[in-house]
Amino acid sequence: MAGRPAAAAASPAARPPAWLIAATACLALLVLALAVAETNLRAHYLIDQGEYISLIGLAFILVAGLILYRRERLFVSLPLVFPWLLYPVITQGDQIIDNLTINPMRVICHVLLAAIFGTPVAVLVVATRYLVAPRAGRAGAAAWWTNLAPGLRPLAAGRLREGSALLAATLLAAEMWLADQYLGTLMIVTLIAMIFGVLLYGSLPAETAPDRAAAKRRSERFALAVLLVGVAASLGSYVGYKNRTGAYQGSPSFFLDPSQQATAYRLDRVPLPSRAATAPAAPDAVHDALVAYGRTLEQLLAGYHILDRNYTYDFHNELFVRHTPLLPDYRAAGLQKVAEARRLRDAADAAAAAARAGLANDDPLAALLDDVRAYVAFHFERAPTLERLSAGFARTSAGLQHAAHLYEGESKYLGTGLADIVAKHHAVFESPAVAPVTREFAGISQSLFAAYAHHVVGF
Repeated sequence: MAGRPAAAAASPAARPPAWLIAATACLALLVLALAVAETNLRAHYLIDQGEYISLIGLAFILVAGLILYRRERLFVSLPLVFPWLLYPVITQGDQIIDNLTINPMRVICHVLLAAIFGTPVAVLVVATRYLVAPRAGRAGAAAWWTNLAPGLRPLAAGRLREGSALLAATLLAAEMWLADQYLGTLMIVTLIAMIFGVLLYGSLPAETAPDRAAAKRRSERFALAVLLVGVAASLGSYVGYKNRTGAYQGSPSFFLDPSQQATAYRLDRVPLPSRAATAPAAPDAVHDALVAYGRTLEQLLAGYHILDRNYTYDFHNELFVRHTPLLPDYRAAGLQKVAEARRLRDAADAAAAAARAGLANDDPLAALLDDVRAYVAFHFERAPTLERLSAGFARTSAGLQHAAHLYEGESKYLGTGLADIVAKHHAVFESPAVAPVTREFAGISQSLFAAYAHHVVGF
């Protein structure tokens, strides 16, 4: 009602502070982007190697909450508290769903996604109330632009419950595009349920009782209890799942599992000669052998990439009830690439043996060639194990995620381990005398590393 005094409107003291709204808005948008983005987004650092940052956020909201409690503004700020409590839990998402069957996975994932999708909506609604709702003692002024979106006019008139619900329902409906593009049918159904819930909330009668001091104190004490319990639960979930025995981040790959680091390729297996690198007597032979190994690893990575991506899409189709097209018979296609790489490796070994015969044992080029040959052999020794493990994982819908993580981890390690070998033999690669021999192999190594450099294994 346009002429109604704004007695029901929130007073300045009952509003969340602008600094908390702004900080939470940034967090909410970032977490939403991480939830729908692919695993090679650079920002995934915040839920992988940099996941400890979530604990900084947890400490921030604990201190901020205590300050707001002292100022009697914690209760109205509760919607802005939950994103900070959620962030540490999200970093352990794969650990939480690890070893579950597909239906419990779906439930947990969509509960988390409901919170992730609801967070920016809550922040926007709170921010809009902060800007639009009338101040105490001042009548609501319904400007022309409050007709541009559902909920703005009721908020301007002081009908906060109704306006908040209409605006939230509108924003949740807008998020259905994200759900359709990046997730699937189950997320759309989840958003429909959330819209129904907020509309039901908005249909409840507005509170008419005066804001008594005793009721306000009870609300603040309740908010403080929610804050303290929430921080403890969030921290406990993070620490518990972070230190859980077993696979790292839900991934069966050895690459990032601290308990399996001894199974990685040992960089000290080939000692470095002390003398400087010199141009070989048969530079073309050494060049061709190195490039042959580079092309072998390229073909091997091509097969692993097919398996990684298609297992990932297959799992997401099952988890989110989506319909991303898959490469027909993708497992056979990927393993065929691996078989072709094995034939390339045999030819590379023959070329390397011929080139190695012309190098002295203390030649740095010989050490590089020996390291590369051993590294390629290491990956082909692992390939049958990967094939056997992935076949077992793929027997169930839930196991598809493990098959995907297996090949994603192996792909990331392939490039990372090769980059370590290049760094170990940096004197050879930096020598002008042998640059024509090593330059092409160095370029191939860099491209293999870059292919998965920003992938987060197990997300």
